[in-house]
Amino acid sequence: MKKIFTVVCIFTVIIAYSCTHVSGTFISQHGSMRGSSMKDNCMDCHKIGATEGGFTVGGTVYEADTVTRYANGTVYLYSGPNESDSVVASIEVDGVGNFYTTHPIDMSKGVYPAVVSSRGYKAFMQTPTSSGACNSCHGVSQAHIVVK
Repeated sequence: MKKIFTVVCIFTVIIAYSCTHVSGTFISQHGSMRGSSMKDNCMDCHKIGATEGGFTVGGTVYEADTVTRYANGTVYLYSGPNESDSVVASIEVDGVGNFYTTHPIDMSKGVYPAVVSSRGYKAFMQTPTSSGACNSCHGVSQAHIVVK
C-alpha cells in the first residue's frame, strides 16, 4: 500500500508540474533575461501546446545596425496607424531584446505595431497585421524591427 501511495504521489506531482508549466502565462518584462537568444520566428517553438507556452505575439527588436538587440523598449499594438486610435495591447521588451506574451489579443481587425525605445525613439509599422509572429516576416522577407 505504501508503494502505491508513493507512486500515486510522484505521478500527481509530475502531472501538476507539467500542467502548470504548459499552461503558465509568459510575458516579457523590462530587464528580464529569461528571453532566449533566438532570432528566428518565435512561434516556431512557442506555439499553442508547446512546453514553453503558446505566444500570441513574439519578436525581437534591434538597434540600427540590425545586429545588436535593443533591450527594454515597449511594443504597442494600436487600432490605427501612427499611434492613432486606441492601444489594443502593450508588451515590454525584455533585457535581451525579445518581446512576447501568451495573453489573448484580438488582432482579427488588424493592428498597427509601434516600438518605443527606452530612450523614447519610436518606429511604426505602416500596414496593419493580424499575426503576432513578428519574426516570421521581420528578418526574413522584411527588415528587422529597428529602433534607435
